[in-house]
Formats: sequence, structure tokens, C-alpha cells
Amino acid sequence: MVYGDAPLRPPGAGPEDPASRTVCPHRHFTGARCGGTLLPTGHCAVCGRARNGPGLPALPEDPRELGPRELLSLPEREPRAAEERLIDPRMPLRIRMSCSSEDCGITFAPPYTEGPVPLEGYCPACGLRYSYRPELAEGDVLRDQYRILGPIAHGGQGWVYLAEDTHLGEVVAVKGLLNRYEHDGARLADVERRNLVAIRHPRIVQIRDFVARSDDTGQVTGGYIVMDDVGDGTLVKVVEEVRRAEYVLDIEHVAAYGCQILEAFAHLHDGGERVFVYGDMKPSNVVHHGDGVKVIDLGGMREQGRSQPPAHLTADYMAPETGRSGTLTVAHDLYTVGVTLRELARWAVAEVPGLGTASFRGVVERAVRTAPDRRFTDAREMAGQLRGALREIRALRGKSDPPEPSDYFRPSTQLLGARLGTVPGIEHWLHRLPRDRYEPPVAPALDPGAPTPAEIAACLPVPRPYPGDPQAARFEVSSGYDPLRLLAQEGAKPRSVEICLHNVRVLLSRNTPQDLDLAQEELDTADSVPGPPAVRRWRLEWHRALLALRRAGHHGDRGQVAEARAHFTRAGLELPGEYAPKLALAYCTEWLGDDTSEPTARELYEAVFARNPAHGGAALGLARLALRAHDRRAAIDVLGRVRPGTLDHTVARIASLRIRAARLPGDGDPLPAPAEVDAVLAELPGLVGRSPGAGEPSLSEDEALRLSTELHEWKLDAVHHLSDRHGPPGRRARRLDARALRRLSAPERMLRKQLEELYRRLAARHQEPSAAHEHLVDLMHAIRPQTVF
Repeated sequence: MVYGDAPLRPPGAGPEDPASRTVCPHRHFTGARCGGTLLPTGHCAVCGRARNGPGLPALPEDPRELGPRELLSLPEREPRAAEERLIDPRMPLRIRMSCSSEDCGITFAPPYTEGPVPLEGYCPACGLRYSYRPELAEGDVLRDQYRILGPIAHGGQGWVYLAEDTHLGEVVAVKGLLNRYEHDGARLADVERRNLVAIRHPRIVQIRDFVARSDDTGQVTGGYIVMDDVGDGTLVKVVEEVRRAEYVLDIEHVAAYGCQILEAFAHLHDGGERVFVYGDMKPSNVVHHGDGVKVIDLGGMREQGRSQPPAHLTADYMAPETGRSGTLTVAHDLYTVGVTLRELARWAVAEVPGLGTASFRGVVERAVRTAPDRRFTDAREMAGQLRGALREIRALRGKSDPPEPSDYFRPSTQLLGARLGTVPGIEHWLHRLPRDRYEPPVAPALDPGAPTPAEIAACLPVPRPYPGDPQAARFEVSSGYDPLRLLAQEGAKPRSVEICLHNVRVLLSRNTPQDLDLAQEELDTADSVPGPPAVRRWRLEWHRALLALRRAGHHGDRGQVAEARAHFTRAGLELPGEYAPKLALAYCTEWLGDDTSEPTARELYEAVFARNPAHGGAALGLARLALRAHDRRAAIDVLGRVRPGTLDHTVARIASLRIRAARLPGDGDPLPAPAEVDAVLAELPGLVGRSPGAGEPSLSEDEALRLSTELHEWKLDAVHHLSDRHGPPGRRARRLDARALRRLSAPERMLRKQLEELYRRLAARHQEPSAAHEHLVDLMHAIRPQTVF
């Protein structure tokens, strides 16, 4: 989705259209025009800003200037001075206060109290003491080392103070219990301390020390965790700065936040036998520190599967199933990250051309699905897809990042749509109907070379085998894996989904009706094998799409291509950060035509090509769409963007040469100027016999002859079309007579002689079979200029 932005009126501008006086002139946080209605007070009913007051900071017009310059980078952010961050300990607390007793456990609210709840006192039900006031005050010293400066914040479970480490001369953070009389205070403090000690990662705040706390009898009743001071730049504060127009948050920043949070979660979740779950991810528990993030407040972290002690969770960020079971899981953590990113994205600039932020939204939508088994399998998978979505956003904005290999697809070894960039074979001339010399020399129109459904199925990227499949090792090259041979299930081992999918691809390559039926049986078998649905769902959808395309190739059934598109769409929902599903959808949409409710073929091809400028298949797709729109210049320009020095650059260069000189199909701009064809012909000799690695196409002499013949045919067509004898442009060329052939213009006579010689050389190279040789000789005689004798 593309967001527009209404420019602000500069001071001193001329009179404004009265009709626009009721519309807010400012932009929204996303970069789009606010569009709210101005109230009689002069303030916007949507954003609240005054009509003539300052709006949000202006954005650059060039999309490349939006967001950071480097992938995954964040702006440097320094914390405020310690004295500026202290808060008044007497301020009202917006927290849920409960009785200190586990057996009582009431929440202090009417009918137990009237009016504001006192911060300290005695439970009105059981009489047990409680206190939510900060336990430490300025000047207090813990263990003769940590001098308290004052409180800076509180969470759901504890107060956080700033302190000076008098031994090292550094500022540190100290965390204590929120309610000093909490019945389980000692254990809660010990749980968080153990968690922080067990989990060390650059994206997680680090513990420095632990100071135990005892009551008058000497019994340990809690403790204070001493941590690195990572500042006060929580993501909640970042949002507040955006609201106050002090900071511009970009969608690239949001994605970078998510990737770094998921780095920390991957470390927690990959603990081996002990899998830790964070539990309470939300913007207030992430600090933008320096040029990265730090996850704070690990008080809610638990081992997966444990519900005791109960973790403090935030309802608005909690996964639906967690509220019912009370047990934290990896799926719950990923849900909380998705909700956090969704919340941050509301305040972020999201101006992106083409498909815009659709892939980012796809990552978020998969993370927050209601069913846990339909979310991402783990933090690494979610981070990979989020990183892919970020790379796509940057590419669509015109930024260049080095391509990265996919963890899910192997690149195709065949280029789809390469006919447009391939020198025609001799069949291009042998399959023509016989012609006589009195026909006007109208050359065949250029074939854009759109791939057929069967070609699409054969040449798309191939899914990588799932590493957890029981037969995954059989698909390694070192195991003697043959991608063209059917494999059998091994009886002693569990059935393998990957063997079924491999057999589907082999059977589809044979492309007979019987093999298509066998491929369907293999797919049904794969679907019946138990296994993790999140990792195989998209693989099954992908192969169902391939089968539908093959069936469309056999039966010419347009509905089968539409079915393939539906399967590819479902696969894309599982892999929003991958470009292979977008490429497959682009081919299907090009074949079927754009659907107003779905991304267009142009948007899909551009998303792939912007991300990988070496991808000739996407460039050729965009060129075909331009030719369909009779835009020769646009087709040439997009092919010129294919990165030099790559395999696909050769195909793109030849396609560009042919398009420059060709008669295009349809009306519009069917013929080029003869001078443009001359320019293409002038480039041709320099492409013959070039050394490998020269960065340009290298044509053999036979290829150069065929391409030169095709170019001369188009030039003759263009020269003949410009002749006055055929009347105004657009009128159908009429049949010639002997007199017209004797009075050819000098350019046309010379072109006919050149084509005669080219046909003669083709005939000399193709003596067998005799019918082919004779057909080429007939072409030679049909085109030669009329002579007097």
C-alpha cells in the first residue's frame, strides 16, 4: 500500500481554497495525510493538532531517504542524566494492589476500600500488612557499595532505583519488590536472580550482583538485584516522543526492534533441556539503548511448561490460550512480540512504494494467530521472515542490500520467460507459411515469451527439505541424491513427507496424465503423515499448486491456474518474508490477469526484482507487462536494471536488443524507427565471440546470423511502413505489384539485398533436411528486389 503525504503550506502562501479549510493540513504518523476534520476551535478532530500550529516533522520526498541507511541499524540513543530520571515516590501508582497473603489474595478495590487505595496499610479482609511505597530512599546504602539515588520506575512486580556503585564509580539499576511484604517475596526475587544469571545475551539486561534482604529475625525475605543501567528509553517513551513530534519512528526501525527482540528470545528458547519463556513482552519492557535494544524485567520469565510461581502478564499482550491455561509457551512469546510490533507500527512512517508494508503486516498477522500451532515455530523462523520483510521494504524504497540465500527455497536452475531474451532458433523461419514476393514485407511480431503453466511449474524455485524430516539426510548431495529418480519409503523408519514431495516433483516432470494421478496419491500420503503442521503446511500447498499448474498445461483449464494461485497465496501467508511465493503468484496473476482484491502482477514482480536485481525472471516479467501496455521504453528500462556480471544479464541484454528493434504485437507503437534498428545492428558485432566473464552476452556466429536476420526483417518492415505509397500510418499494407517492386526506394532495395544474403547463408548452414533448405531458399527468392532482366 502506498501512503501519500500532503505538503504543508509554507508561511506567507497565497489564499487557500475555502473547501480545504475544514481538512487538517498535517500528516499522520504513518506519513499519510491526516485527512481529519478541523473543529471550530481550529484543532483537528483526528490528530488534535492546531491548523496553524506545528505538525509532525516533514518527511523527505525521496523514499530512499526514509529510515536508516543500513540494514537493521537503529539511531544512537543516549540515556538522560541520572538526576533527570528520578521520579517522586509519593506519586499515585497505577497498579493492581493485592493482599500480601496467598491464602487471602484479594485485590484492594471496592467494596474492600472506599476512595483511593492507601499505598501502605493492612488488608481489610485478613489484616495482613502491605506496602507499595518504595522501600529504598535517597542516601540508603546496600552492602556498603550501592548508594541509592532514588526510584526511577516500577513494573508489575518491582520498584527500580538508580544507585551509584561506589566501588567502580558507575551508575547501576537496583530492582526490589513492589510490595515488601509479599508472601513469596524471597522466592520471586530468587527466581528472577537465577533467570538473569542463567541467561546472558547482548540483547538482555545483565545482572551484576544480588543483595539479600532480611527481617528483624534474620530470615531472608527478599533481595535486591543489581543490574546494568540501560537508560530510560523504553519503546513506550519512543512512542511518546513520536506523539509529541519530537522523534520520527520509521517502519524499518520497528522491524529492526523486532529482529533484535527475537534474537534475545531465540537465545531464551534455545536453552537445550531447559527452555525459558519470557512471558511479558510489551513496549515498556524493551529499552532502546545505544544503537540497539535491551530486554528488561525478567521477573516473569519461566521454564516452558511451568505455571508456578504465577507470572505477571499484561492482558492486552497475552496470547488467548495463556489466559485459559496459565502456562507460558514459546507460541505465547511469539504472540506477544507480534502484538508489540503491531502497536509500534501504528506510530511508524510506512510510506513504501508498490506492495509497501504488506509483508511486514503478514509477519505480524501470522505471529498473532489465535491457534498457537499456526504461528511461527520458533523465534528464529519469525526473525528470518521479519528480516525478509524488512529487506523488501528497503528494496522497494530503492535501497540496495546484498542478496541473502533463502532458508526455504533453492534457486531455480532455469529462467522463466527466457524466450524473450533468446536468439530465435531456425524453427522461427521454418514454421512460417510460404509467401510470394508480392506480399508486403511485414515481419512477425515479437513473441513476449510468457511462460506456460507447465513451464511455470517446472522452473519455480524448489522448497528445501524440512531438516526435521526422518529422511532429511537422503536429500544431501553426499548421500547420492538424484533429483530425477523416484524414492521409496524405508519400512523400518517413520514415513517421510519429504520423500513424498520429492516423488511429486519427479512425477510432475514426466508430465503424463497417469503421472499426475500418481503425484496426487503422493500428496495425499504426505498429508496423512503426522507431523508439525507449521513446517509442512506451506510445503504441501506449494506442491498442490505445482500439480494444478501441470493439470492446466494438459487440459488448458484456466480454473486450474486460479487454483494454483490460491495454493501459492496460502503458502505465502506462511512465508511472508520470502520472495519465491511472490514470484509464483506473479506468474499466475500475469497469466490470469490482475484481480482487484489481490496484488497486481506488476507489484509482485517489482517486489522480487527490487530485492534481487540479478533476478532476470522478474525483470522479464515486468518487461512483458510493459510490452502488453505498448510501452517499449519501460520494457527496455527495466531490463537495463538487471545487474551486470550475472547469468541473467545476458538474457536481459538480448531481450533489450530485440525489443528495441521489434515489431511489437498489437497496435500502439508496433514499429521502431529504422535508425533505432541500425543502432542495435551496430552493437551486434561486438557481442560475437566475447570471452566468458566479460559481463556482456557472447554470441556464436550462428546465433549472430539468426539474430541479424531477425533484426533486418524488422528494419525492412519499418522502412516499408514509412513509404508514402501505403498511405497514412495505421492503414493495412496493401499487396504489391511488379511495377512497385521495380520502383523500390534505395533504402528498401538495399535492405532486400541484405536479407537475401542472410537467407542464403541460413540455407547454406541448413542443407538437411532438404525441405528446410528449400523453405529458406524460397524465403530468399521472395524477398529479393525486382530486377529489369
